[in-house]
Amino acid sequence: MIIGIFFRHYKCYKGARFLPFSIDKPQSLNVFIGNNGAGKSSVLEALDTFFNNRDWTIHYDSKKSESFVAPLFLYEKAKVENIFSKQSLKNIEIINNALWNIPINSNSNYKKYYEPYFELRDKLIHLRETHYIFSFTKEFDNNLPSFLPFDKYIKDAFTEEKEKITPTIINKLKDEFLNKISYLYIPVETSISEFLRLETKGMQDLMNFDIKQSITNALSSKRITRGGGTRAKQLSLLDIINENLEGFISDIEKTIQKIDSEYNFTKEYKSKIKLTANHVTNVIIESYFAKRRLKKSQKSIVNLSAGERKRALIDIAYTFLNHSSENDKEIILAIDEPESSLHISQCYEQFNKINIIAEQLGVQVLLTTHWYGSLPIFRDGVLHHINAIDDIPVSTSFNLSNYFEERGSHPDDIHLKSFYDLSSSILSSLRLHNSNWLLVEGNEDRKYLEYYLEDSNCKVLPLGGCTIVKIIYEYLYLPLSQKNEVKNITGKVFCLIDTDKNGIKLNTESENKDNNLKIRRLQFNDTNSSIVLKRLEDDYKSATEIEESLDSLQFYTSLAIAIDQKADVDTKIAFDNFEFDENVQNSFIKGDYSILNHLGNGRNIRTDKELISKFIDQNKKMIAEEYIFFKKENIPNWIQEIKKYFQEAVSSDVRL
Repeated sequence: MIIGIFFRHYKCYKGARFLPFSIDKPQSLNVFIGNNGAGKSSVLEALDTFFNNRDWTIHYDSKKSESFVAPLFLYEKAKVENIFSKQSLKNIEIINNALWNIPINSNSNYKKYYEPYFELRDKLIHLRETHYIFSFTKEFDNNLPSFLPFDKYIKDAFTEEKEKITPTIINKLKDEFLNKISYLYIPVETSISEFLRLETKGMQDLMNFDIKQSITNALSSKRITRGGGTRAKQLSLLDIINENLEGFISDIEKTIQKIDSEYNFTKEYKSKIKLTANHVTNVIIESYFAKRRLKKSQKSIVNLSAGERKRALIDIAYTFLNHSSENDKEIILAIDEPESSLHISQCYEQFNKINIIAEQLGVQVLLTTHWYGSLPIFRDGVLHHINAIDDIPVSTSFNLSNYFEERGSHPDDIHLKSFYDLSSSILSSLRLHNSNWLLVEGNEDRKYLEYYLEDSNCKVLPLGGCTIVKIIYEYLYLPLSQKNEVKNITGKVFCLIDTDKNGIKLNTESENKDNNLKIRRLQFNDTNSSIVLKRLEDDYKSATEIEESLDSLQFYTSLAIAIDQKADVDTKIAFDNFEFDENVQNSFIKGDYSILNHLGNGRNIRTDKELISKFIDQNKKMIAEEYIFFKKENIPNWIQEIKKYFQEAVSSDVRL
């Protein structure tokens, strides 16, 4: 994947720059925000110039001959071995070693390159043994290919290894790599209806590799028998096509030579005489799909509104990528303003699909946006805030995984805009689509609740912590408490958080009078050993998490599988010194109501439980995935209460 980009004199970026796409680990998602004209789209356009020969846009006050773009790539070694030929792989290893070994240089001429590059390299140094790092350059004047900005260091490394490095070799390396990469850039002004034609290069790159392979197999398989007995010969459809074409050309050549013997059909230098499966496959795909046009509700895409076309674009990209078990090219998807022309009620779904493409399908996604409501939706990735200071773009990067936890260091008002935009999107969906929303803290909460509430017509949205859930709740409280705002709303919002020791104070009530908005916390009730849903203003509190509030046997079984597969020896020994307590309802590990009965054996119960609890904290995702694999047997009462809430009609008389 791309982990950064070097560029010089490109569009609004004057001088030498390096923009990292990662902070402390490779990231599939990069989100660029900032005002218009700050330089967000310029980053995506620079990559389009590198990959797809987009026209250069040189900074108005710079020399064309000095302009270049050079993405920095990081790939697992096993993956690189499938991209390059044997000799090319040796050359990539030399480039890799040079980039890892370049000494920190304080040369002021290269400060804007070196400092951010070395900072990123130091944070990724733990990947050196398992990954290759390399870069290729595209210059405005591309007559002499180079490895700018580290050309001298890399070429010196080739000399030390007594290996040749020439423009031809550089171009060969670049071509081998680019043949395996497809950079799909969708600018704001693109003709989406044209892009969505199935025969275009972009759509073919998204297409399942198996389709191309099946056509190739059909053309190349020896299925046609000619002759009989010992002279029988197996031919493919491609053999027959080539044979007929060769016969036709031969006949034409003989005929025209009767007029003048100097006429002939000579093949081009180094070209193959016969058609290959690749030649024919692409033509078949183009011809076949040219007869089919994507429509929605019997409307051609070209007749849809701009927002509907933008939505269709993400829908088809999501579908193709989700459907592809294997692709002959790695896809990098770059999108300018996915929310452009889209009604605010549709923004959540649009960005949620993009999040799935990056997080679950592993496709690298680069996007620009003005809709900050996407920030709570994205659970992992890097946020780049680009601000033009004295016409010079300045980028500040943040981890999306803990973005809201560190909002004190954010640019002014960014997190406030994200809360407002997301709240507005939820309100719009309630008005227009009567949607139900369940707002929770994290991804694991979502997994468990979607598993139990799959038939409840609610969207479960993780927000990254109880503080954020509380803030969004308070943003929604006032508009959902106004009579004129809610008279046509039948959808509901339920906010759910864990209970921690300190608790969270609300500036509102824990529910509104129209019963379309509530916030509750999970709470263990030791009176009857049950999990209850409590208002935030209630005083009685004991720390309770969702992992402690599930079906006891199902959680124990899921935990046992996870420990068997991933735990260290000490944790496995600790777990083996317990047995399941079938009399316990909930999934507590610590305390008097634990699902674990200790077997003794002279071991310390507290130490063993701490080992198991630590394993749970570090492997919540894995345990959740095991849990939801089972058939639902016992639905916890507190989940049934949430389910009932969404089924009830909106009424000021109903209370949970």
